Amino acid sequence: MRFARPLVLLSLLTAAASAAAFDRTTGDGVYTAAQATEGEKIFEQVCMECHLPGWHHTVGFYAKWHGKPLSALGTYLKLEMPQTDPGVLTPGEYAAVTAYLLRLTGNPPGESPLNDDADALADIRIDTLKSAP
Repeated sequence: MRFARPLVLLSLLTAAASAAAFDRTTGDGVYTAAQATEGEKIFEQVCMECHLPGWHHTVGFYAKWHGKPLSALGTYLKLEMPQTDPGVLTPGEYAAVTAYLLRLTGNPPGESPLNDDADALADIRIDTLKSAP
């Protein structure tokens, strides 16, 4: 237990440093409710073939994406989903599905729709907590 405090301090400093690299988090409300509703419809039509109800409650989704830039999730969806025909959706449809995924994982909606530009999404960290003011 002698090293517990330095390890805790190191963990906190590492978390603070990684958080500082992002302008915002998904907890700041980076999509609109209407966009998530549109994404839900697309998800039901295209994604439910493989993703059964309740899949988002598994630890895997949030463990895989938490702390990463939102651009990583967006790029993954565009390159890998749907598995049967990757890249079939329009950029706006992928943004809507991303908004729906954010809503499913506890991220609040905001006033502006989610941008589908990878550079803009790179400044947003996936995290249900709001960024520091």
